[in-house]
Amino acid sequence: SWELLQKKVFQNKSCLSELYDVSLEVAKRCKGLPLVVILVAGIIKKKMEESWWHEVKDAIYSYLGESEEYSRGTVHLSYDNLPDYLKPCLLYMGMFPEDHNISASNLINLWIAEGFVQDVESGRLEEAAEGYLMDLISSNVIMVSKGGRYNGKVKYSQVHDIVLHFCLERSREEKFMLAVKGNYSNFRLSDWKESRVSFSFSDGLSEIASKTRKPFHQHLRSLRMTLIKGEVSNWSAFRQFSKLRLLKVLNLSSHRVGRLSSAALQALIHLKYLAVSARKFNFHPESHLPHIETLIVLCPFSRTVLPPIFWKMKTLRHVEINDVVFDLKNNKKWISEESSKLENLRILKQVAIKIGADDNVDVLLRRCPNLQELEIGILCDEDSVEICQLESLTQLQILRLSIDSFQLNVSKLRLPLHIKKLVLRGTRIESIVSSIGGLPSLEYLQLVLPTFIQLKEWCLGDVTFHKLKLLKLECLNISRWDASEESFPLLERLVIKKGHELEEIPLSFADIQTLKQIKLVQCKNKSLKASALKIKEEAEAIGGSDIIDLIVKDKGFEDAKKIITALKGKGISATEAAGFCWG
Repeated sequence: SWELLQKKVFQNKSCLSELYDVSLEVAKRCKGLPLVVILVAGIIKKKMEESWWHEVKDAIYSYLGESEEYSRGTVHLSYDNLPDYLKPCLLYMGMFPEDHNISASNLINLWIAEGFVQDVESGRLEEAAEGYLMDLISSNVIMVSKGGRYNGKVKYSQVHDIVLHFCLERSREEKFMLAVKGNYSNFRLSDWKESRVSFSFSDGLSEIASKTRKPFHQHLRSLRMTLIKGEVSNWSAFRQFSKLRLLKVLNLSSHRVGRLSSAALQALIHLKYLAVSARKFNFHPESHLPHIETLIVLCPFSRTVLPPIFWKMKTLRHVEINDVVFDLKNNKKWISEESSKLENLRILKQVAIKIGADDNVDVLLRRCPNLQELEIGILCDEDSVEICQLESLTQLQILRLSIDSFQLNVSKLRLPLHIKKLVLRGTRIESIVSSIGGLPSLEYLQLVLPTFIQLKEWCLGDVTFHKLKLLKLECLNISRWDASEESFPLLERLVIKKGHELEEIPLSFADIQTLKQIKLVQCKNKSLKASALKIKEEAEAIGGSDIIDLIVKDKGFEDAKKIITALKGKGISATEAAGFCWG
């Protein structure tokens, strides 16, 4: 217990001498229960003071009983020691199913829509909510299930089962939220006082709504429905929404319906968060949601066209719609007006834009001046030769750019200087590689289906990616790659996926002192795998330790790896051992 407590409180540092004795007493109070140790660590590390640690130790003493009850009591203690503004954020985790990996971005949007994030500067709600999440993680009541590989940011989180059960119990006591699982018949409207409800069954809402009229629409502010695994949803009670006029949050993304129109949601004038799934989604030209902040539409089977009314949704912060198209020809009047700016929009994903003589993409981008993340696909007319410019998006940090034509000239593409993550798909990479290398903040670069003027060869020359930490190459069509260690002075991870023709990774990568991992996924070329092993061996010889983690996602590689390790133990080099295994 003491070792785990010290690790959670002091990380890699030693325990402070004045806290050593009390830390032993605190660890003893934890009864050897890992969850209790972790939760207590989250409390005591808030103040590195002996008096505070004794206070926590005495509080733990009052929570005695069986192991499970003792753990729950410690969760209660952790909850009581949270600031008031974080308590609803933790209880809200009860809206999600057990063992569910919760997207940090999605959770932040929900907290904002619920009004939990307040008293912050305009336009900085996401940053404040992210701070809330990090505070809860620091308190050890929320766990990181997946973090960003290049920037350390949290991508997914979850809570321990005992923490979840506490959230559910406390939510019932405070009438904060109700979670209903199994069959809808287990749900009694007479017991329902909460304004937030999470259903974990597919067909029950229509039945519940039909039982009575008033309780359903009078209380409901937030609704989440989770499709139970193995069931197929045939629920299409959108006609019921006219009763839910006070809804702020509606998450039906696990329930795919046939056709859905925004007109069916017109009555929900207070709605701030909407996530739905449909085979076809139509934006009604005259109806819109005046307070909507997050709009997520999963519609993978058909293209969605945004009408002019979209530019009236002034409160939008996050838009994600599968294969959505801006109707620029019919929107020109709207997007050319200064009043049509979406000043609050921060994230715009999966949008497709056709460029040609009649379309002015630059004007459109100026209508979204504060974008921080953009995922855009460029559709080209036959006469299209020049790509649109993105430099006006001065706050953009993440860009995913996909181009459907190899003929498009991207040599004059100008990117915002502050981009940290860049994903390019189907791009003639050689003509813009020097521009990419000139991005001073770029940490993540992914190239998918890149094309090369010099077929089968990619020579970087003197191009340097000064801050790049992660390089991911996917579906390469080259056999030779020429690059020096000076091109990637801070590289930490190299990922190559489906690089079937690439013969080897430049051996100069062994001299990159920051390189921690090489990952090969579905790469058939045996010499490529051998070169990765060679780089690992050379780096070990230089650094004197196993500093590069080599991961190969390939059938049969693990067996070969064991043989290679055995042969290396007999003095055979990694390259020779690889040659023995792979011929």
